[in-house]
Amino acid sequence: MKRLYCLLLTLISHTALAATSSVVGSNSAEPLSTANLTQWTIGLVFVLLMILVVAWLAKRLTGFTSNNKGDLKIVSGISLGTREKAILIKAGQQHILLGVAPGRVVKLHTFEKGEISEKTNNDVLTGQSFKENLQNIMKKGPAQ
Repeated sequence: MKRLYCLLLTLISHTALAATSSVVGSNSAEPLSTANLTQWTIGLVFVLLMILVVAWLAKRLTGFTSNNKGDLKIVSGISLGTREKAILIKAGQQHILLGVAPGRVVKLHTFEKGEISEKTNNDVLTGQSFKENLQNIMKKGPAQ
């Protein structure tokens, strides 16, 4: 069986090598003719589309996006400069304030349990908007 496979493969490869190869645009007199440029453009667009499709599939199938299935959640963040941020994360029951810069993450402070209001965290996590927060404050009236 192995010999038959090798023989068949040899015959197929000889027939493929014996076939005359045709180069795209080899019959045209001018290499920058409209037909050649159209074929090159279509080929280039096709290759670029294939790259975009593969990148999109890789993003969708490998999970480049963040998953919030664990006990680690980003509660809030603020930009301190062009490349620096302060981020408040919740790890289990503890809140940690991190300083993030390119190539560096530093723990700035660890908050004790109960030091940060859970109501504030739930508002941030559920996505309560600024508009809703402002309306709630306006209904309560002036602070005394």
